[in-house]
Amino acid sequence: MYHWYYFENIRRGSYQFPIEFYHVTEEHPRYIMPYHWHPEIEIIVVHQGKLTTSVDNKRYELQSADILYIPPNAVHGAIPYDCVYECVVCDLMAFLQNNTFFSSYVGLFFGDKKIRSCYSREDTDIAQTITRLFQTMKNRSDGWQILTIGCLLQFLGIVSEHNYFESENESKNKTMKNCANINRFQNVFKLIRSNYAHEITLEDMAAQVHMSPNYFCQVFKEITHYSPMEYLINYRVECSKYLLCVKNTSVSEAAFLSGFNSCAYYIKVFKDITGLTPNKYKKEHIINS
Repeated sequence: MYHWYYFENIRRGSYQFPIEFYHVTEEHPRYIMPYHWHPEIEIIVVHQGKLTTSVDNKRYELQSADILYIPPNAVHGAIPYDCVYECVVCDLMAFLQNNTFFSSYVGLFFGDKKIRSCYSREDTDIAQTITRLFQTMKNRSDGWQILTIGCLLQFLGIVSEHNYFESENESKNKTMKNCANINRFQNVFKLIRSNYAHEITLEDMAAQVHMSPNYFCQVFKEITHYSPMEYLINYRVECSKYLLCVKNTSVSEAAFLSGFNSCAYYIKVFKDITGLTPNKYKKEHIINS
């Protein structure tokens, strides 16, 4: 069954080479990036359109050629608009810790200091290095693994050389707030992904974190930029896309299996979110086995 995971516990690449590359278009099953977190770093490059992203409650409007760096364990998500973007997800900590020389730099990049998030083509050194990184991972020519590691280390070197770090106080405050939010709200996301096909009330979600519904709504929106019910509806729509396009279910079946009690309401909500009716979306995105 399709899940919109909050904590993403997926092995990237292999144990020896824990890096994965993703090319994301409208046909990708996770074109809309749900809010989640993982222990690896992530680097995103936009090639076309606009990508509205959120990283630890801070929003970024990425245009073509913009680059976003996401640190480990940061809560992040994105909404694309006619967008093509690519991601590299990497357990950079493993690379640094497993090398005696580079392990001395772990505290610099994963301690109190946090690497700056957003870069544009004007940041020439960063842009050239990240472009080479992505081209290397796409082409996979001879020696591509060595070149990939080299690009990542060069990225860190440029960050250190030009002091591309956030202020120490801002970095500490965001890290502490993010850890607290993750610990408090992970049960809410578990409830949603486990029970989205059934009725879930605002009170049910608030009870997971022992908050009043009103205060819960306020804090939840700070984390995800959605109200709890908006998030739940978006989650259900994402689940229904899988049913429509992979399982080839009917619209009414996809509606009810995703937690919608009314097919008419499901069609309206689906069109509001995607711009297409479920039938039209299915025709354009169905995966033929």
